[in-house]
Amino acid sequence: MKKTLATFLKGIVPVIFALILVVAVSGCQKEEGAMEKAGKQIDQGVEAVKESAEKTVDTTKDTVKQAGEAVKESAEKTVDAAKDTAQKTGEAVKEGAEKTVDAAKDTVKKTGEAVKEGAEKTADAVGQVAEKAKK
Repeated sequence: MKKTLATFLKGIVPVIFALILVVAVSGCQKEEGAMEKAGKQIDQGVEAVKESAEKTVDTTKDTVKQAGEAVKESAEKTVDAAKDTAQKTGEAVKEGAEKTVDAAKDTVKKTGEAVKEGAEKTADAVGQVAEKAKK
């Protein structure tokens, strides 16, 4: 019987060790509790918000950059338009001044002619009065 008991023990001892190992390993693994699940969900939510914020920042940077370029381009066009307007205004002022000078010369010439004509008439009238006075 000793041989049978020894043989039995030899066959059962490895099975017992295997069961102990299985129980020990399964005992080490805990099922996640509600707080651990909530913590993982919070971590996932934070990660999603972080990724969304990064995308928003990138999009905002691109939008601000495009807006800055549009403002710069618009400012350049405005400066060019102002230069054109100033140049055209300067030309119009110069042309107006030339016309004013020409008109003033014309007026002075006509005034001179009128004064000369008036002086001649006055001289004639004085001459006639003087002749009548002699008679």
